[in-house]
Amino acid sequence: MKNSDKTFIAEVYSLIVQIEELIKKYKYEDKVMSAIMIGLLDPVDLSEEVDEVSLKSVFSYNLESSDELEIVKELMTAQFDGGEEDDLDDLFRDLGISMN
Repeated sequence: MKNSDKTFIAEVYSLIVQIEELIKKYKYEDKVMSAIMIGLLDPVDLSEEVDEVSLKSVFSYNLESSDELEIVKELMTAQFDGGEEDDLDDLFRDLGISMN
């Protein structure tokens, strides 16, 4: 890993810490649901036949349970797949969450 990669990951981590501090500053630990993962890919040349990468990553969660993690993952998948807003409303409604 290059020095610039290490510097980048360190700066990303610092920004994540700032977000976590902001949540605490406003006492929103019980209001904010978040899951952050930022990774830096670094190709690994093991052989010409196998393409592999090393992932240096930082994580931050503000979740109360694995159920909340599943909600976040489903929301991210729906958004990534170009899900319709109605689909998200249905998902939230099924989970007892209002978008209003």
